[in-house]
Amino acid sequence: MGEALSGVKVLDFTDEIAGSYCTKLLADFGAEVIKIEALNGSDLRSKRPFLKDEIHPEKSGAFFYLNTNKKSITLNLKNPKGVEICKKLVKNSDVLVEDFAPGAMDKLGCSYEALKGLNDRLIMTSITWFGQDGPYKDYRATNLIAEGLSGAMFTARQTRWPKDMPSVLGGHQAEYRSGLVASTAIIASLLSRAMTDKGTWIDLSILECVASTLAGIAADYSYMGFSRTTVPWGIHGFPTQENHPCKDGWINNLPGIGAVPDIADLIEKPELKEDPLFSKPGARLAEPEKFEALFIPYFKEHKKWEVMKKAQKMRLAFSPTLSPGELLEDEQLKAREAFNKVEHPVLGEVTYFGAPAKLSETPGKKGRSPLLGEHNDVVYKSMGYTEQELTILKEQRII
Repeated sequence: MGEALSGVKVLDFTDEIAGSYCTKLLADFGAEVIKIEALNGSDLRSKRPFLKDEIHPEKSGAFFYLNTNKKSITLNLKNPKGVEICKKLVKNSDVLVEDFAPGAMDKLGCSYEALKGLNDRLIMTSITWFGQDGPYKDYRATNLIAEGLSGAMFTARQTRWPKDMPSVLGGHQAEYRSGLVASTAIIASLLSRAMTDKGTWIDLSILECVASTLAGIAADYSYMGFSRTTVPWGIHGFPTQENHPCKDGWINNLPGIGAVPDIADLIEKPELKEDPLFSKPGARLAEPEKFEALFIPYFKEHKKWEVMKKAQKMRLAFSPTLSPGELLEDEQLKAREAFNKVEHPVLGEVTYFGAPAKLSETPGKKGRSPLLGEHNDVVYKSMGYTEQELTILKEQRII
């Protein structure tokens, strides 16, 4: 049996993280994803980090991760002949994913309505920061802007200082979340098409994807009239949900309702159970730094996994905070075979996180990212182009 999405053909016209992650997930689960790149390559090929910090289109770690298991062809959409080839590709494809600015596909003559006329089973997905309409639709944005406008950043504050300034969230989580939502919407549309034999246009806004995943914060305000500024662990009488230093790194902890006195046993000072800072929620909420000063010295004398394993036996929710390097060596992830190792012609052996879900009957693919235009001959010849025609198209800088 093949992979779950075997037989699904996807055209990937994406240059940003959200769209590329969406199509990466489809590819990892077996879809044939053809990444259509400009003649000089996707913008992601210029995104850091680079192997040995050498700027090179085949050495971008970001491009590699976001394009595993895909094919790459080059196509000049600024040339009318390139647009014609695009339309030929659409005729025999199931899904098209693009992340151009609103209206850009329309200007190319490749709006959903135009492509629907060529293939009414096509599922077209347009991923933009704010959607295809509305007053923000033509604004440009970044992950930072999406996190701020969505309300996510407003809640990202240190627990003990809820009135402090909002914190910047790490990484590109707005885009990755949106890529995940986009892949889900595509799979839902494939299921719908199986019943109706009709395609659809998915208009996906990154802003809306992030705002919709805020754990009911909008509902809190709608029904109760307040804005949550942190995860309110303080109502359980524990003032922090933060990282604390250990001998070899960091550990985060949340003992649970009523279990704070057990920390005294964890740090081998049972006499502290009677201390108001351990026995009275109000006391430690009023003086969190004084409370922490009682257990942090113990943490600093012990390794994080030692503390975590001891805490787990006491049913205390303590967990090490792992660095990326430690993540690669984590025994749980290794036991689950979460990482794939592949050989890349330029990068050499690369380890990356595989498909994020395990399907018992249809496991995901384990493949590398493509070289720029690596599959030009294979894809274009499958469309009927001859070697001579391809040579002419290359000379004319169409492919």
